Amino acid sequence: MDAQTLSANFEAREKASAELRALTEAFAGKDMDAEAREKETRLLDAIADYDGRVKRGIEAIKASDSVSALMAGLKGTGSKRDTPNKLAEAAEQLRSLGVNQSAAFAPEKRAVDTVTGKNVMPRTLFGQLLAEAIERSTVMRNGASILTTSGGEPIDFTVVTGRAAAGIVAENANIPESTPTTVQRSIGSFKYAYASVVSTEFVQDQALDLVGFLVGDAGPALGHGMGAHFLTGTGTGQPKGILTAAPAAVATYAATAKDNTVSDAFIDLFYEVPSSYRGNAVFVVSDKTAATMRKLKDANGQYLWQSALTAGAPDTFNGKTVSTDAEMPDGKVLFGDLSKYKVRLAGPLRVERSVDVRFNTDQIVFRFIQRADGLLVDERAAKVLTVTPRP
Repeated sequence: MDAQTLSANFEAREKASAELRALTEAFAGKDMDAEAREKETRLLDAIADYDGRVKRGIEAIKASDSVSALMAGLKGTGSKRDTPNKLAEAAEQLRSLGVNQSAAFAPEKRAVDTVTGKNVMPRTLFGQLLAEAIERSTVMRNGASILTTSGGEPIDFTVVTGRAAAGIVAENANIPESTPTTVQRSIGSFKYAYASVVSTEFVQDQALDLVGFLVGDAGPALGHGMGAHFLTGTGTGQPKGILTAAPAAVATYAATAKDNTVSDAFIDLFYEVPSSYRGNAVFVVSDKTAATMRKLKDANGQYLWQSALTAGAPDTFNGKTVSTDAEMPDGKVLFGDLSKYKVRLAGPLRVERSVDVRFNTDQIVFRFIQRADGLLVDERAAKVLTVTPRP
């Protein structure tokens, strides 16, 4: 629950309390009729509900970290020489896990390297694994807001679906109220898990990089699992992805359309997203759609697609970043500000070790568990173009 939603729930509770006081005063010294008793019960239930929401909201705000705090936790502070020590500690902790024992790895808050002014490598198993997961998730990699909470209880959010507007008011005239159109939604937690199997010799050999291997094995697996749902999740038994939550665009084109019709549709899609969101907006498409975009030209015969000239820089289309994802349907084009998608990591990364499952082959199983969910908190920030299929 964000501060705006918390304040709204508190105000609603105060309003219900005021109504209850007025009702009590109206029937002071006499019995309430059936209608009044029904209203009293309804108000008491509402106040109890708001009390619960306010309590959960306060706890969630205290427990949560902003995306900047989380990413700072992935960047490290102090000397890079500390990194092997931290990872060696994690490796020793993983090797020493007994039967039915588990280890929890939480984000570590750190600043930027003050000597070089650059980011240093994540020093913890959690940091390295999350960095791998982010790299595999188009939504997280392109700026999704990430928060961490100590538990997985539902958190209420006010989702913005329409904007407020100011108008001209005459002198001494009443000022009309205008508030954004909103709906109340909650974000919970789904359990993502992955098991990595290694030999006993591998774990016992101190010279081998146990943490590096497990991060490279489990990180991509968790990243692919979460990333697919943050993009295309249905919201039923899994997170509701941004592609599912974003409203449909008016712009469209047929699968058989010529180049100029397709490029015009992309331009129309660009301007359907309000200007306040376009600065951070990106295109998310499938590889097939990206191939179509690469061939589009303007009236002067210049390609609208611009390939990156430096390593690590993104390709752009009409000046905006293009990101491809294998989970993206060929008939959909997403354009939006992905920072308005909220990714929640609930609780620490839990790692458990078992020697029983693969007893006959003398192998050890490491189980990685991370709870997570996602929610688009501002539906004005993105639009989805649907390509008309071939007849």
